[in-house]
Amino acid sequence: MGRALPRATPPVWLLAALVALGPLSTDLYLPALPAIAAAFATDAAGVQWTLSGYLLGFAPAQLVYGPLADRFGRRPAAIVGLAAYLVATLACAAAPSLGLLTAARVAQALGACGGPVIARAVVRDTTDPPRAAAVFATIAGLMALAPAAGPILGGVVVGLGGWRAAFWLLAVLAGAITLATIRLLPETAPGLDRAALDPARLAGAYRLILRDRRFLGFAGVTAATYTGLFCFISGSSHVAQTGLGLGPEAYGVMFAAAVAGYVLGSAIARRLSPRLGVVRMVRIGVALCLAFGWSGPAGLALFGSGVITVTAPMALYMIGFALAQTNAQAGAVAPFPHMAGRASALLGFLQWGLAAFGGLALALVLDSAGWAMAFGIALSASAAAVALALLPRR
Repeated sequence: MGRALPRATPPVWLLAALVALGPLSTDLYLPALPAIAAAFATDAAGVQWTLSGYLLGFAPAQLVYGPLADRFGRRPAAIVGLAAYLVATLACAAAPSLGLLTAARVAQALGACGGPVIARAVVRDTTDPPRAAAVFATIAGLMALAPAAGPILGGVVVGLGGWRAAFWLLAVLAGAITLATIRLLPETAPGLDRAALDPARLAGAYRLILRDRRFLGFAGVTAATYTGLFCFISGSSHVAQTGLGLGPEAYGVMFAAAVAGYVLGSAIARRLSPRLGVVRMVRIGVALCLAFGWSGPAGLALFGSGVITVTAPMALYMIGFALAQTNAQAGAVAPFPHMAGRASALLGFLQWGLAAFGGLALALVLDSAGWAMAFGIALSASAAAVALALLPRR
């Protein structure tokens, strides 16, 4: 007999909004990076800290956020995180220096990091494992609006109101999501673990999770494929606007076209995951990421740097990314029904932590033609292929 599932379930679009707030906080202001660099008299490497600083805050905070959700419940943890995010976003909009903007971005991440942790835990609370991958695929399909529309909207907003307008818009969106969460998110935790925040028990829980070979394999795929995406997020604005001479609005359209494959991949995952199973879908997704990831450097070598050679490989990579991510996330948290918050938090820490490292490494060698970005994506896909060795055969 399976475990009893709570009857009250939140709308999937709300879970998608909670997850999307994190990447939207990056995607929507990407067109503003050159303007921020000009405003604070810095270069691409300097403004990169507003991106990587966000991830450096996002990654470790999840290790605490997951236990908080297990101890106090999903609903209060989500509301507190959103409130913190809103305050930090207002600080970003008013920041008078690059240092204070970076600090506000770290604080912004501390609030946003609860979204994916809560969403993964809620899915684990309310959905049996065979259906979890399909639910994650539905969430992924809805949250694909963030990378698709975020840069376009950001480009328009920055063009009309300057770089600070991007953060004012994020504050408005955060307020709307907070109100929806208060109204529509029920408590789904099967029980509150009053010892979840005990340091010794918390360390023991994380050791237990890290000893699970399946978790390591799925988490490795999740982290590595996301690092490939973050290489594109980190480098594409500089390549497009400095190397290719595109404006903020045109860059937003280019970015949306690059991640369009994510929408297609999410739709495929939603249909095929229940039929083919988590492991097989992850293997297919990583194979696509590997093939299309290495097509980036190949395209630059054959045809040179251009909108198509920068955009097309990423659009194809994102199909495999969607297949791998939705299934790997479901597979990682499935073995831990009584520690869903902690398993989700550890997964997020590894995912965002590796991406932050990749973004900082890329900033050291970033070029305007896109070579460093392309090789970063390809090497990330190769790391995901290595992680497949830890997964069961089926």
